[in-house]
Amino acid sequence: MLTRLSILALLCGSHPLVAQTGSFPWKAGDPAPAIAGVHLGDSRTRLDSLLGRPDSTQATAQGAVNVIYGAKGLSITYTPHDGVALIYLLRPEAGDIGGIRLGATQADVVAQWGEPPRGEGATAFYLAGTWAAIVGLDEQGAAVIQLGLGRLAGAE
Repeated sequence: MLTRLSILALLCGSHPLVAQTGSFPWKAGDPAPAIAGVHLGDSRTRLDSLLGRPDSTQATAQGAVNVIYGAKGLSITYTPHDGVALIYLLRPEAGDIGGIRLGATQADVVAQWGEPPRGEGATAFYLAGTWAAIVGLDEQGAAVIQLGLGRLAGAE
């Protein structure tokens, strides 16, 4: 599985875009949806005020901090300079992104959002300008086991 910061780097790589035929609910320039009230770019102070004390935190070598809110079913990565960079749902009951939840099938995702414009292995990236929705499938490629939002590295 890709690390969170490598996902951001991958999205800035030179992968060709494939025409998207579905109805991904966002386009370039649209703000990313909030998850549990958290927006991409939010500060740590805002995270604490919205979600309370995290269950655990872990600093990364790149200066980012992974924050886990297990009871709320969220994993959030932020940097002191840019704020929240990634938000992942950890459980289906934690919520959805544009109608997609953990446990949905690949067919559900394609029917709702169309074919992804980028992907790496079992991970698909639906792009919306400066951010992307990230959908990871199980080994059989049937069920969504990873679902999140991420800011694109270098995007303003």
